[in-house]
Amino acid sequence: MGLQEESGRRETEKNTNTQRGDNHRGMDLWRAVLEDARSETSAHDYNTWISDLRFVADDNGTVLIAARDQLACDRINSYHRPMLRRAWRKADPRQRALKITCWKDIPADTRDLVGNPWRADETAAQAAETPAASAQTSSQPRHGEAMSFDTLIVGDTNRAAVRLAEMIVKDGQIFADVALIYGRQGTGKTHILRAMEKAIARQEDGRRVTYMSAEEFMTAFVDGARDGDTRQLKSQVRHNDLLLIDDLQWIANKKKTDEAFFATLRSVTAEGGRVLLTADEAPGDLKGFSARMRGELMGAAAVEVGLPDQEMRREIVKLHTSLIQAGQPNFILDEEMTEKIVSTVRGPGRDLCGVLYSLQTETRYGEVEPTLEMLGTVLRRQQGEYQAPSLDNIKRATMRHYELTKSEIESASKSRSICAPRQVAMYLCREMTDKSLPQIARAFCKKDHTTVIHAWRKVKKLMQTDPEMVRQVEQVRETVFDIQSEGNG
Repeated sequence: MGLQEESGRRETEKNTNTQRGDNHRGMDLWRAVLEDARSETSAHDYNTWISDLRFVADDNGTVLIAARDQLACDRINSYHRPMLRRAWRKADPRQRALKITCWKDIPADTRDLVGNPWRADETAAQAAETPAASAQTSSQPRHGEAMSFDTLIVGDTNRAAVRLAEMIVKDGQIFADVALIYGRQGTGKTHILRAMEKAIARQEDGRRVTYMSAEEFMTAFVDGARDGDTRQLKSQVRHNDLLLIDDLQWIANKKKTDEAFFATLRSVTAEGGRVLLTADEAPGDLKGFSARMRGELMGAAAVEVGLPDQEMRREIVKLHTSLIQAGQPNFILDEEMTEKIVSTVRGPGRDLCGVLYSLQTETRYGEVEPTLEMLGTVLRRQQGEYQAPSLDNIKRATMRHYELTKSEIESASKSRSICAPRQVAMYLCREMTDKSLPQIARAFCKKDHTTVIHAWRKVKKLMQTDPEMVRQVEQVRETVFDIQSEGNG
């Protein structure tokens, strides 16, 4: 009996050592797969989803790869599994099967044997860091967590859209089955959808959510139709509690895709689910859709996201500066540099990020600290030379801020509610442009340019003693830049 036990013990040790050897070789092969994947996918998808996968074990000839959670597992299996399997077949001389699954779905005995692979990696990384570096990065979100509600800057221009998203995440009382968030490119629509996707997945309340761009939907539909089998696409998108579709305008003027998407939308809502769409135009301005699809869009709960205001721009710059600092501690922007970005870049948040990323390249990724001169170079490259606003845009901004009509601001009225805004407009025309006094006067239907001089002097004097006048002038100035950005969008 003792000999049998000893023999069994040795066999177990042999198998365990063999397993460990296979696992070490498997990890090496998986690293080769990741290198292939890096070159075949976008940097965003690689850093957000693929790089976080972990080799677990060889389970009777099937190699187990774990995703951290169900959200990541669904994303990988929906979009990247074929590519990863091809890369694995190329790397593995034994041609073993590759299975990508959620960590929690791996048998408990296997999990106990190998231990949490992410915790092991984090421990190793912490050991390699200095205490100062650990303190610097510990509070920073990981790259893949950047698009969450925690990193979403909320202000007046997107508050309604974010509130709608939060209500849907909480499964609140939203009567509309279909909702649409619309606004120009770069205003954070994708960020809102991604934040919803992650928040619902982490609630683990059983709700199924799928995020997909309209372009991805169209590609999957066309590929399926060509192969005569669209069942995989239908299975992926139709049985959801929440379907998130980004950039709906991509399927405009695509008749067959329009029909397939309409059927998908109806299928989701018929089973009690919701569909949240994003687009770059309001429902009434979206062109190239079928009458049935337009009917669904017109019946959707629609909310706009606009360009970030000054305070939002400032917070966006600070947030993304801190994210860059997590990997490059000397990426430090002083107040003057931050304010220069905020005052110069008045477009969407994406433009602000573009400035920061370009500035990072100027520092050669940490070789030197960013300087005001570097920032000036980046801004000139991105924004071009300063272009003064037109007199008409300054008038439009004043009319918008004070809620006046064109006839009112050009009138001879002495009413304070009209005269004071007109004087602000004339002041800004002289401050922001190189137009002559007679040109400014004619823009307001005035024959005598001394009216402009009087308005400029009066507003300038008031600004020296009246904070409210300063506030109003700056608000109109902001609106001027907003109108310029709208014209460039």
